[in-house]
Amino acid sequence: MKKILLTITAIVSILIMLQSCAITDNGPTDDITKYVGTWSVSDQSARLNYSVTITANPSNSSEILLSNFADLGNTATALVVGNSVEIDNQSLGSDYTVQGSGSYISDKKLEFSFTLNDGIDTESRTATFTK
Repeated sequence: MKKILLTITAIVSILIMLQSCAITDNGPTDDITKYVGTWSVSDQSARLNYSVTITANPSNSSEILLSNFADLGNTATALVVGNSVEIDNQSLGSDYTVQGSGSYISDKKLEFSFTLNDGIDTESRTATFTK
């Protein structure tokens, strides 16, 4: 009887420990949250000013979506690692591809360097995002 009681106690203890280790998804992490919002962009190379809205990617908790990136009206996807953003080579519509990187400077400033390729020319750009 003591063996059965010890076995049951051990099983219950293991189940309680496993339950306390369960992973929960509480939405975007702080790394993502600090990028979220509508930003005013000064695209120095193109001499453009426009807005970009950044949201958390609901399909990947490590990514953000940059709506109207490069003032092309489409959305770029970027991987966030701490204060760095990586934009892998991707189609941005209108025959453009984009790739680059960005940095979180403060809660009011982001900086991006990227290249746009329209299939004929490749253009290097730097952009400052401010709130």
